[in-house]
Amino acid sequence: MKCWHCNSEVIWGGDFDYEDYGIDREGIVSNLSCSRCKAYYECYLDLEEESNGEKEIITASDKSEESKKSG
Repeated sequence: MKCWHCNSEVIWGGDFDYEDYGIDREGIVSNLSCSRCKAYYECYLDLEEESNGEKEIITASDKSEESKKSG
């Protein structure tokens, strides 16, 4: 994956459950950082459990430190 700001490679830092972030539903938060500039990304992936017990992806989004500062 390339950095939105400088187009360098981003480095995966880890995955966490929504529970670790105090979010009261199923999902995964992945964090990544740029190998060149100071951009930091958190990607949120909502998961919904179907009646058969399988998890379905319902939304995905990401946030960067740069966009948090400007918005």
